[in-house]
Amino acid sequence: MRWADLDSLNHVNNVVYLDYAAESRAMLDADGVLDEHPVRRTVVEFLRPLLLSRRPVHITSTVEGDELVQEIRPVPEAEPFARVTTTLGEPARLPASTSDADTLPCPVRRSDLGPDGLVTGVKVFELFQEARILLIASRLKALSAGRFVVGRVDVTYGEGMPWRAEPYEVSSWVSRLGTSSAAIEAEIIGADTVHGRASAVLIGFDLETQRSRPYSDEEREAFASLSRPD
Repeated sequence: MRWADLDSLNHVNNVVYLDYAAESRAMLDADGVLDEHPVRRTVVEFLRPLLLSRRPVHITSTVEGDELVQEIRPVPEAEPFARVTTTLGEPARLPASTSDADTLPCPVRRSDLGPDGLVTGVKVFELFQEARILLIASRLKALSAGRFVVGRVDVTYGEGMPWRAEPYEVSSWVSRLGTSSAAIEAEIIGADTVHGRASAVLIGFDLETQRSRPYSDEEREAFASLSRPD
């Protein structure tokens, strides 16, 4: 673990869990336990906050068919902080959604690219996080920092993203709104394809009690403003 792994709440940043899982997957490949394959889908369940520690995290991996499940723990016998489920296989071409949604720019850095010249899976996950933060800051101003946590993120990968000077676009909308949670869907859009699709569940959070809380009427109205018409 590193200081740079932390977010503004002093928790390990959500994207870093995927870094830990990718590092563990590379070790499995090097040891001959798991053959290297492209990733078709990644689901991360954030179970409880992980704080900085001098001790390395422990990752338990289970392989069943084309699915790799990794649980991230402080020590082997402890409850997991997060669960990362990776579906291996060639990504499929993703059709774009048909109805209108809010769109924001998604610039790519050269450092986001892997050896094949395409944005890595971890960086695609991070780009969705960047787009979600920008969406909240610009469109959901009633939802202030520290008032919510991300409970689950599900990313399906499409065709690879090469670097380009012009930003890609991320289309985002609210697909579900409950009492204390909301789901934001998003797509990274290229010239004629969807490079990835993500669903993120945002849970109302009380900093003092460190527990979930219901969304306020103002927050619910903000979420509802980004819902697509039926």
